[in-house]
Amino acid sequence: MIQKKSDKISKLKLLSSIFLLSFIILIFQQKSQPEQVEKYYSRGIYPGIRTGLQFIFNNIPISVGDLLYLLLSIAILISIFKFLKIFFFQQRRLEGAKIALNMIISFEILILIFYLFWGLNYFRQPAVKRLKLTGTEYSKEELYKITGNLIDSANSIRSQINPEQWPQTDKELYSESAKAIKNLHPPYNAAINPIPKIKNSLIGTFMNYLGTAGYFNPFTGETQINSGMPIYLKPFVACHETAHSMGYGAEDEANFIGFVSASESSNPMLRYSAYYLASQEFMFETGKLDTVVFQSLKSRISEPFLEDLKTERAYWEEYRGVTRRFSSIFYDNYLKANKQPDGIKSYNRMIILTMAYYKKRGF
Repeated sequence: MIQKKSDKISKLKLLSSIFLLSFIILIFQQKSQPEQVEKYYSRGIYPGIRTGLQFIFNNIPISVGDLLYLLLSIAILISIFKFLKIFFFQQRRLEGAKIALNMIISFEILILIFYLFWGLNYFRQPAVKRLKLTGTEYSKEELYKITGNLIDSANSIRSQINPEQWPQTDKELYSESAKAIKNLHPPYNAAINPIPKIKNSLIGTFMNYLGTAGYFNPFTGETQINSGMPIYLKPFVACHETAHSMGYGAEDEANFIGFVSASESSNPMLRYSAYYLASQEFMFETGKLDTVVFQSLKSRISEPFLEDLKTERAYWEEYRGVTRRFSSIFYDNYLKANKQPDGIKSYNRMIILTMAYYKKRGF
């Protein structure tokens, strides 16, 4: 009797796994339906989900998302250990297979929650279309001109910042970052209310080894920042990750919104953070096209700006290793699976949006 009941439960779990897999396949088929995703999910269902998550987690001071990931990691390790022990060492194949099936079902449920809570935003209409940015084609000369302007802006703002005033608290910087997002004007805003609370991650040291400045947690709607990195990186990263919560799934789009919001802020540190990061992106692109122009533009970088670049590089180099390379490969494939064929290079594609933004404003 017990055996029959056990077999019935196993069959039910197998059918559940097949059903969940079918649902996941259905979700991935939405890649080819951006208009439907835009209308019914990104502008329909998602804002309600986002508001609900913010209502719950904005009132909790610590990063619940970090704790959730920590618990999930522990649960996964325990399940893998249990499976290996039973299936291989104790030779209890059937029981081991049941454990594996439970792991598969749990993984499928997590995938579904991820896409239903936020991930479907990867499949919506591209920002170029949503924001009506038509001037995406640009010449080398236009690229070099904007790169020079970004460098000059970074130099100018950096000269106005007194290093003795830099130790602003993270709370102040995050408050200013949230204000910058809230003050975004149409069409760049997304009627985001309430603003997600920007929190320092509890796993900042681990994030250093992964080379991660921050992340948006789709399960809790929280924006997490690596608090150990140089202060002038934090505002842009905070705006970038908050842009994800607005429904900007693609990395180049979040980078672009991070730049627009921070650069239009009245806070000097936010503006410097925006131009500091954008200058690097544009310089990287310039270097691929013309090394002579690259060296010429590089000579325009002021000494304080250059020192900040050296400080940032030294900070990340301290943690560079196998873990970071592995995470880069994993994240690159993750982005490619979610309608970003350039993978990690998608971050650099913000240049297309930024150039169109400047063209729209008449340079």
